[in-house]
Amino acid sequence: MNKSKIFVGTKLLAGVFCLSARVVFAQTAAQIEAAKDILAKVPAAELASKSAELVANAPAKQRAAVASAAAQVVASIYPDVASAAVAAISLRVPVVAPAAAAAAAAKLPNSAGGIAVAAANVPGVRVGDVRPAVIAAVPSQAGQVVAALSRANLSSSINQAAAGTSVAAAGVPANSNKTGIF
Repeated sequence: MNKSKIFVGTKLLAGVFCLSARVVFAQTAAQIEAAKDILAKVPAAELASKSAELVANAPAKQRAAVASAAAQVVASIYPDVASAAVAAISLRVPVVAPAAAAAAAAKLPNSAGGIAVAAANVPGVRVGDVRPAVIAAVPSQAGQVVAALSRANLSSSINQAAAGTSVAAAGVPANSNKTGIF
């Protein structure tokens, strides 16, 4: 493969990431301001659960935008609670986990790996959705995000791997002599 094809492929991939970042951050300034007004009055200990409640109570079409706005606000007000808020939002509405993780990571780029792991570790959340969303939000931390996700003992990844192992093991009779020879 020549260098020009690799360069074009890289540019195309970067464009897809940028496009997905625009979709993730499609919340309005009014939504961010509303989230800020609500969450600024909440004690730090209750911030994660209140953020999740806001997202769950939002209309279905606006949940990703509300999740993104809430995660941005939490990351701005209490950076130490951002991962917990992303995890709580992801538990309540798993489909918005990539949006919440990307928004929080954009505000706290040095914590992008931990935030991605917090979202991806929630049952029902796909690592394959969280990873590109967070990388699109913070491209400079792509290595950190990939490394953190690969080191993490993710429940969603374990379940997929366990399912694959049981399917493979199903083809071997229980009383067979497993010698390791294929």
